[in-house]
Amino acid sequence: MTLHITLPERVSAAVTEDMADAIRRTAAARGISVADYLRGALQGRLLMDGTPIRPLPDLHRLASPAGRTRTL
Repeated sequence: MTLHITLPERVSAAVTEDMADAIRRTAAARGISVADYLRGALQGRLLMDGTPIRPLPDLHRLASPAGRTRTL
């Protein structure tokens, strides 16, 4: 079964350089894209805050580039 998900909206936020690096490292360590990591993090925060949303399925569609895995 193929699940087609459309993600038509974008949200952006400026972050510090160390936070951006931490996000990239953490996503790479989990083997997922930065976008999928951020979607999951934002979804988790919204759910913790009790915000009614329709949860996304587990998105791991884009793997990080092949190579040595960095540890946190």
